[in-house]
Amino acid sequence: MPVGDRIRAIRTERGLTQKELGELCGMADSAIRRYESNRGNPTQKTLLKIAKALDVHLRDLSDSSWLEEIDRQYPTAGEEYARYKAVNKYLEEMGFTISERPIKLRDEEVDDEGHTAKIPDEWEIILSKDGHTATFTDAEFEELQAGAKEAIEGKFYKKVLEQQKK
Repeated sequence: MPVGDRIRAIRTERGLTQKELGELCGMADSAIRRYESNRGNPTQKTLLKIAKALDVHLRDLSDSSWLEEIDRQYPTAGEEYARYKAVNKYLEEMGFTISERPIKLRDEEVDDEGHTAKIPDEWEIILSKDGHTATFTDAEFEELQAGAKEAIEGKFYKKVLEQQKK
C-alpha cells in the first residue's frame, strides 16, 4: 500500500480531517492532500511528524515492500540475527567486549532514482578481554559459536546420561 494510502487510512481511522492532521503536524492541509493522493513523497522528517500526530510508529506509514523482498531473499536472517545477539550477550556477560568492523563493501541500489549506498558484505568481529584482543572473520566467529554450542550440549547430554544411570 502506498504511503499516502496508509496516511489516509490511519487519519480516517483516527477521525481526523486533513486540516486537523495538518494542524497537528504544523503543515498545510494541501500538503496532506498531496501526500494522501500520492502526488508527492514526504521526506522522512515529514513522515515522522505525521506519524507522531497520528500516534503510530514511522514504519506503520512507510512502504515496507523492500523489507518483504529482503525477507523473501533471506528467510532465516531474523533467526540468525537473534542467535548472533544472544551469543554477544552471553560473551558480554563473560566480560568480553564485542565490536564489528566491515571489511568488504559492495554498492547497492537503495531507491528508484538510482542512488546507491555502500553495504557491508563481510565483517570482522573483534573480541577484547583483560587487555587482549582477537579478531575473527565471519566464518571464524560462526565456528566459535558452533564450538560453544557443541561444548554446552556435550556437557548437558553427559549429565543427562549420568542422571539416567542413577
